Parts: sequence; C-alpha cells; structure tokens
Amino acid sequence: MELIIYLLIGAIAGFTAGLFGVGGGLIIVPILFIVFTQLNYDPNVIMHIAVGTSLATIVVTSISSVMAHHKKGAVLCRYLRI
Repeated sequence: MELIIYLLIGAIAGFTAGLFGVGGGLIIVPILFIVFTQLNYDPNVIMHIAVGTSLATIVVTSISSVMAHHKKGAVLCRYLRI
C-alpha cells in the first residue's frame, strides 16, 4: 500500500512541477510530511526523513537527466572535468 502512495506522490509532484514550473521538492516534502505523520513515524525525525527522501529523488532524477542528455550529445564533458 505504501508503494502506491509513494507512486501517487511522485505523479502528483511531477504533474504539478511541470504545470507550474516549480521544483518537485517543493511539492514532495510537505506531502511526505503528511504521509509520514499518518503512518505514525517518529515525530522527531519526520521532517528529516521527508527532506532526505526528496533529496534522494532529486539526485536520482538529475543523474538520469544527465545520462539522457549525454546520449543525445548535449553534455560538454570537457567542462565537467574543470
């Protein structure tokens, strides 16, 4: 059940971010905070987990994006070395 909730959060964040041009983390962190609260996670670490999860998704998405752009020849690797 949790997997479905997380997939829905991702879909909502992606749609909203694309529609309004905001970062996905702006949407994901508050929604994760609410979901983690409803799932009775420890209140002392809920915000830390929400922010950490959001950062992890941003890192994975960024790497995926760089790889896709690199396949199309849109990444200038010589500037990455500097």
